[in-house]
Amino acid sequence: CTLSMAEDPKTQEGQPSLVPEMPKLDLPDKMPESFDEASSMVVKMLSPLEDITPFKLGQIQKIIETLYEPLGKVLAPAFAVLQVLFLLAWLGYFVWGIVALCLDSGAISCDCADHYWIWLYALLVIVIPTSMGAILGCVRAGLMASKLDEQLPSIAMSLPTPLVLFFFALQGFIIWHDMPSDCEDFYGENHMQL
Repeated sequence: CTLSMAEDPKTQEGQPSLVPEMPKLDLPDKMPESFDEASSMVVKMLSPLEDITPFKLGQIQKIIETLYEPLGKVLAPAFAVLQVLFLLAWLGYFVWGIVALCLDSGAISCDCADHYWIWLYALLVIVIPTSMGAILGCVRAGLMASKLDEQLPSIAMSLPTPLVLFFFALQGFIIWHDMPSDCEDFYGENHMQL
């Protein structure tokens, strides 16, 4: 945001306006004329939304296009379709996870919860990667606004969320592997969605 020095009825003779200029939106100048143009536009427009999801297909396509532009252009339609499908799948997973946490909230105070905190684990798997993605999205937007985004490799912003999800997958495997059969049966019968 910059201050405008233009004459404004609310300002007095040459004083800077305290109202910032509106940011420029990066919208396409014209409608795409081919599927390739449309898919490239979809990948570009949906990439910021991907920041809150663990699926980084748009960013992977950008990396491929940066390394070898002809291959990136050829793969853009496939990445656009997959990006939309993965975003829809993530939205379904997120909604289902919230519903499961609400319906199975009784798992917080069961006997097995003291040692095998399954409900808390499910909450963390839903909240932490999503929050981390949103924070990284804000950081990316700040870097873009300050024109510093080209100095940071895109993998630095794409990699943290999948690494956190890998850690949670490993943690979940350890929790379920070490759980005795009576607790496993209890969760299977009473809190199946968790």
